[in-house]
Amino acid sequence: MSHAHHFLERLDRVTREQTEFALALYRDHEAVAYVLGYLNLAESAARVALAVDESPNGPVVVVTRDGKFVTCLGAGMRHDHPLVPRRRLEALLAKVEEKRARRELVQRELRPDEEEGDVLQRILTRGSRMSREDFLVVSAFEPLLGLGPFMAMLDVGSEAVKARALMSIHASNAVANGATKKALERLYRMEWATAHLTLLSGAADRRALDDFLETTRHVRASAGIPCSMQGGSTFFLRAAWMVARFGKAFIPTYKLAFAQANDWMSVLDAGMGLAAIALRHASTAAEVKRAFEGYDPPVRAPMTTDDARRNCARAMLEAIDNPEERMESTLKVGRHFAVTYGEGLREGHPQRFKTMEEVPDDIARTAALAFDGDVFDGRIQGFTVSTLPTAARAAAEDFYFPRDVVRAWFGAWQQDETLARLKRWVPRDSKLTPARAEATPGRNDPCSCGSGRKWKKCHGAPGGVP
Repeated sequence: MSHAHHFLERLDRVTREQTEFALALYRDHEAVAYVLGYLNLAESAARVALAVDESPNGPVVVVTRDGKFVTCLGAGMRHDHPLVPRRRLEALLAKVEEKRARRELVQRELRPDEEEGDVLQRILTRGSRMSREDFLVVSAFEPLLGLGPFMAMLDVGSEAVKARALMSIHASNAVANGATKKALERLYRMEWATAHLTLLSGAADRRALDDFLETTRHVRASAGIPCSMQGGSTFFLRAAWMVARFGKAFIPTYKLAFAQANDWMSVLDAGMGLAAIALRHASTAAEVKRAFEGYDPPVRAPMTTDDARRNCARAMLEAIDNPEERMESTLKVGRHFAVTYGEGLREGHPQRFKTMEEVPDDIARTAALAFDGDVFDGRIQGFTVSTLPTAARAAAEDFYFPRDVVRAWFGAWQQDETLARLKRWVPRDSKLTPARAEATPGRNDPCSCGSGRKWKKCHGAPGGVP
C-alpha cells in the first residue's frame, strides 16, 4: 500500500475540519515543501509531524522530510517525530500565500516591454519616488537573491559616499551644467538605491536571515552604516529597521559598534540599531537596556563623541521605555506632513487632506518614515529618535507611499534636491547629539534651521528638501 493511500485511509481518525486542513496540505506540495525547507531538521529525522489541531497531543499528519504523506495519527496517539505546532504551521503557510500574492503582483505590474528580471532595475532608477507597489514587486524576488541585496547595499552605499565627497564642490551652485546634472542624478539614484537595498536585505524570511547571520558572523561592525551615512532621517530609520529584523544575534556586534564609534553619526546609527532590536523583540529589551545604562548621564552641551554616546544612550532608553507614546507622536507628525504635501492639489483631489484627521494611519506612518530630514539638524535628530519605535515595528513596505500618492505629491527629480542634500555635508557647527525628541514646528512656523523660511517651505517640504 502506498504512503498516500494509507494517509487518506487514516483521515477517519480526525474531525471534518481537521480533515479539510489535512487535505489542503496534501494538495499543496509547494506549501509543504516550504514548511519542511524552513525547519532545521536533524539528519536523523526521517519524518515530521504536522499538527492539525492546537492540542500538543495531536492529531497530526506524518510526512517524510521530502514531503510524502505517510499517515494521520489521532489525538493521543504517540509518535517520536519532530512536531510542528498548528499555530506555527499556519504562520508558515501564511508566508507561502504572501509569496504567491507577490508573484501575482509581479505579473500584474510588468509593463508590456518589461521582463521579470528588469523589475530589479527599479531599485536603481526610481529613487525617492519608488512606490509601495514597486517595492512589493521587487521583494517578490527576494528568495532568489540571497545575500545579493546586502552586498549590493555595501557597494552602492560606499560609492555614494565617495561620489558625494567628489561633488561637494557643487553644493553652493545654483545651476549645474549638463555633465554635473547627470552626476547629481547618478548620486541621487545611488543614495536611494542604498535605502531600498537596505530594506530588501531585512525583508527576507527568518530562515534566510539566519543564513545571513551565519555568513556575516565574522563582521564586527554596524551592518547599517552604509545606509545611515547617506545622511537623512529615513536612511537611519531604514538601517535600524534592517538590524531589528536581524534580531538578537546582532546585539553583541551593535554593543561593540556603539562603544567603539568614533563620530556622532556612527554613534547614532549603532544606538538606533541596538534600540530597534529591543523595540521589535521584547525578550531582548532587558539586555539592551543594561548596555545603555552602563553609560554616564547625558550632558547639556555635548562637545565630544563620548558626550554624544552618553546622550544617545539616554535617548535610546527613553525610546525603549515609551514606545506607544512615541508611535502616537509619529502618527501626528506624519499627518502634518501629509496635509502639507497635498496643499497644492486641486479641491476634491483624493490625496489632498484639509485636516490632519482626514489622513489615514498608513499614509501618516509612511509620511514620517519616508521623510528625508537633515540629521545634521538637532531637531531632526530628535524627530528621528522619536520615530524609531514606529520604524522598528514596521513592515518594509510601510516606508513607501502607494503609487497614486507618489504621483500626486511628487514630481520628477530636480537637481536642487541633490544639491540640497550636498549642502548638508558642508562643515558647520552642529551639535554632537541625538537630543530628546522635540515638537515639530507648525507648517506656517519659522523653520528651526534658521533659514527664515516657513517650515513647510524648508525642512517640512516634500522629501525634506531645504
